[in-house]
Amino acid sequence: MKSLITSIIGLVDQLHLRPSRTQWIRFGVSLALAILFWGWVTELQDPLTEKTITGVPIEIGELPDSLLVVTSLPTSTVVIEGAESQVRPVSQTDVTVRVDLSEVAEPGEFQVPLIADVPNINNASVLPNEVTIQVDERVSELFPLELTYTDPEDQTRSVTSVTAEVSQVTVTGPNSAVERVAEVILPVSIGQQTESFEDTYIPFAVDSGGQRVSEVTILPETVLTTVEVETQGKAVSVIPTIAGVPAEGYSVQQRRAIPDTIIVDGPAEVIDDLLFVNTEPVDVTEANQSISTNVGLADLPEGVTIIEPSGSTIEVRVAIEDISTSSQTLTDLPVEPLGLGEGLTAGFMPGTISIQVSAPIDILQAMTPEDISIWVDLSGLGPGTHIVNPEVTVPQGATWQTAEPMEISVVIDESTGASPESLMPPASALP
Repeated sequence: MKSLITSIIGLVDQLHLRPSRTQWIRFGVSLALAILFWGWVTELQDPLTEKTITGVPIEIGELPDSLLVVTSLPTSTVVIEGAESQVRPVSQTDVTVRVDLSEVAEPGEFQVPLIADVPNINNASVLPNEVTIQVDERVSELFPLELTYTDPEDQTRSVTSVTAEVSQVTVTGPNSAVERVAEVILPVSIGQQTESFEDTYIPFAVDSGGQRVSEVTILPETVLTTVEVETQGKAVSVIPTIAGVPAEGYSVQQRRAIPDTIIVDGPAEVIDDLLFVNTEPVDVTEANQSISTNVGLADLPEGVTIIEPSGSTIEVRVAIEDISTSSQTLTDLPVEPLGLGEGLTAGFMPGTISIQVSAPIDILQAMTPEDISIWVDLSGLGPGTHIVNPEVTVPQGATWQTAEPMEISVVIDESTGASPESLMPPASALP
C-alpha cells in the first residue's frame, strides 16, 4: 500500500500537477473505497474459509546423534484458514506437524511446542500446541549371541551343531532400554530339514523376564547360521493284518493302521530291502461291528529296532459293515422315451412296469420311486409298432433283478399340427 501511494505521488510530480488539499482528500477517499471494493469482490469470488484436519502424525525434529526421543507421541489436529481455493484442496498428507527441538540439548523431560507446516497456507494452528517428551541418551553395547533351537520331534533326525557367523551383536537404543536387555537370542528353526543347511535368522533382545525389548535395534539385523543335521533310520509302511471271518451278513470294508508308517533302524543291508512290516493279526471272527485295538508288529527282521513310535504298538481299526440284502418290488413305474425323432409321438403298452430291486436293508428303506429311472431308446425308430426292452437305473448299492413285463410295445405316430413343445411328449398308456 505504501509503495502504491509513493508511485502515485511520483507520477503527480512528473506531470507537474499541483492538486489542492481537497483534491488530495478526495483522491485518498476514492482510493480507500476502491481498495475496499476490490477486497469485497475478492471475498465474494474466493471467500475466506476454515478447515480442520485431524489425525495428523507428529514428527520428531532434529536432535544430536547422541540423543533420541523415547516418548510415544499422539496425533494432532491442524486448523487452517485462508481463501477457499487454497484451503479446499489441502488433505492430511499435505500437512506436516513436527516437534520443535531447538531448545533440547541434553537428556530429560521437556515441554516443547508443535509447528504446523501447510503449503500455500499462512494461517495454521495446531492442537495441542505443545507436548511433553522424554529425551534419553543413545547408547550402544555389545552382547554375546545366544543360539536357541528345538530338536526335531521325530527321532530320525538330530542336530549335532549350530554355528552363527558372528558371536556377538551391537545393541543400540535409549540408555534406559539398553540397560533392560539381559541377552540377545538368535532363534534357529530346523523345520523339515533332513540334512545340514545354512540360513539367516533375525536376533532379538529380551529382558531378565524373557520379554522382548522392542525399543532397541540390533546389528547385524540378520545372522547367517550353519546347522549340522544327522539322520538315522528309515520310514516303512505298516500293513494291518486280520484273521477270521465276520458274522454272516457282515463284511470287512476297510482296515487302517495308525500310524501307517514307522521309523526303524538297523543294519544297512537289512534296512535297504525293508519296505513294509505287518501287524500282529486282529481277530474279526464272528464280529458284527467295527473293531479298534492296539497290536504289536510281526516278523520284524533280526537286528531291526523301532525308533518311532516309542511304544512299539500300532492301533488297527477295522471297519465292519452289514452287507445282508433284501429285495423289494416297485410297481406302476412310468416309462420315458429317449431319442424320439422330431415330429413323432410315442405311446406304450403297457404304460407302466414293475421292477424287483435287491439291496442292503438300509438302502432299500431310504429308496423312493423317484430314485428309479426306466427308459427306452427310440433312436432311429419310425412310425409303426415296435417291441422294445426297457432299461432301468437304480441307486448305487442296489441291483435291478427283473422287470414285469421285460418287453413292451411302443406305437410311434407322426404328429400333425403339433407345436415344437409337443414333439417329445411324456409316454402315455394306450387304452
